[in-house]
Amino acid sequence: MPKLKLIACDMDGTLLDSNKKIPKANIEAVRKLKEQGVYFVIATGRHDSMIKSYLDDLQIEMPVISCNGALVREPFHNKMFSSTPITKDQMLTIVEICREYGADYHIYAHETIFGEHATNKMKYYLDKNDSLPEREKVKLLISEDYKDFILGTEEEFYKILVLTQIPEVLKKVDDEIYSKTGIKSAQSDFNLTDVMQKGITKAGALKELSEKLGVEQEETAAIGDQSNDLDMIKWAGTGVAMANAIPAVKEAAQIVTDKSNGEGGVAEAIEKLLK
Repeated sequence: MPKLKLIACDMDGTLLDSNKKIPKANIEAVRKLKEQGVYFVIATGRHDSMIKSYLDDLQIEMPVISCNGALVREPFHNKMFSSTPITKDQMLTIVEICREYGADYHIYAHETIFGEHATNKMKYYLDKNDSLPEREKVKLLISEDYKDFILGTEEEFYKILVLTQIPEVLKKVDDEIYSKTGIKSAQSDFNLTDVMQKGITKAGALKELSEKLGVEQEETAAIGDQSNDLDMIKWAGTGVAMANAIPAVKEAAQIVTDKSNGEGGVAEAIEKLLK
C-alpha cells in the first residue's frame, strides 16, 4: 500500500458527534497525523466560514473543500485554490422556485450566508457568533430583498441550501430546478437539498486539490457517511465508511469502522489507515 499523504474527511455524521462537537479521540488522532506529516482536509457541504471554530479546535490551517466541492480555500487567509460559482441568473431562478413552493433557502456566497428568514439554522449561527472570536464569526444577512442581494453583490455564489419539512415539496423543488436550470440537486437530509453548479462533487475538488499539493490518488483516503461523500470515497486511494454510514457508502468503501461518529469513528479510521 502506498504511503498515506492526505485524508479528506466529511464533517456532519463523520468527524462530528450528534451534538456537533469533535470527540476528543478524533482531535488526538488528527494531531498524530500532523506529527507524521499527513494532510488532513475537511470536505463538507457547509460553507467554510461555518467550520473555522472546528479548524481551531484541530489546530490546522489547511484548505477546506466546502459547499460539496464548489469552493476550495484556506478560510482564515482567504487563500483560494478553486471555485465554481452559480450564475446570478441561475440563482434568481432557483430562489424564485423556492419561493413558489414555500421552501426556505440559504445562499452560500463568497463571504456571506444570505436568507430571507431567521430559520433555526440561521438562529444557531447568530447565537454562536456571540461567543466566537472575530476570526471565527460567520457573516450572516437576513433580508426579504433577495433580488437586491443577488443582483447587487460582487460576491460569487457557491451553493444554495433548500430547507422544508415536507419531503414532497423538496422533490418538487428539485425537479423544477433541474427542469429550468439543468442542475441536479443533492439531497443531504430528509428536509435539505444542496444545489451547486453542474458537475460539482467532493471527488472533483479532492482530485484538483491533491494535484496542487503534489499528492497522488493512491496516496489519499476519504472518510464519510452520506451520499454526498460517495464519489470521493470511490475516487480516493482508500475509502472509509463510518459505522453509521448509509449502505451505498459502506459498499463502496475498503474500510468500515466499528465505531460511529459519536464514538470517535474517525480516530479508529485514522488508526487503521496509518497501520
